[in-house]
Amino acid sequence: MRKFTIVVNGMEYKVAVKRVTRTLYKVRLGDKVTDVLIREDKVTVAKPKVEAEKKPEVVEGEAVKAMLPGVVTKILVKEGDSVKAGETIMILEAMKMENEVKSPKDGVVKQILVKEGDRVEAGDVLAVMD
Repeated sequence: MRKFTIVVNGMEYKVAVKRVTRTLYKVRLGDKVTDVLIREDKVTVAKPKVEAEKKPEVVEGEAVKAMLPGVVTKILVKEGDSVKAGETIMILEAMKMENEVKSPKDGVVKQILVKEGDRVEAGDVLAVMD
């Protein structure tokens, strides 16, 4: 997510913005996240209900990152599972093709940071290995 400081009626707010599609963005203010739809010169809130975003605990280890933008369609492991180097741990769909996300090394899955159906960008951390 890109971070910005915005000023509204003289008040400064720190926000984080992540592009989901060409016109849809996720905007986080504190621990609240909302979808914002931007069209031409006007801004429309896509969902009036503000959802609290679950803040994952920071875990040290080797990050498994998305190699391209897409949607997580299947997670084949769970936290605590032992995996071998090259073993497929999840499936990422991009441009109507299924791409296998593989474990970079033998180890244990310490943390999974996405869920099935999540849209991710290239470079987003999907899981952490020990």
